[in-house]
Amino acid sequence: MRTTEFYENLPSKCCDTCGELIEEMADCYSSTCTKCKGHTFYPLSPIPGPPAHPE
Repeated sequence: MRTTEFYENLPSKCCDTCGELIEEMADCYSSTCTKCKGHTFYPLSPIPGPPAHPE
């Protein structure tokens, strides 16, 4: 088995509290989602959508 196959076949990471899928991030070992922890997560890249101030 190739090393990449091992990682590709791992099950999705889920929150221990609510069961919601957790987006996997580099160097992130948490098993509780940000909602259950009471944290606000701000993604590094903006979410696509309409412009904030349409002209």
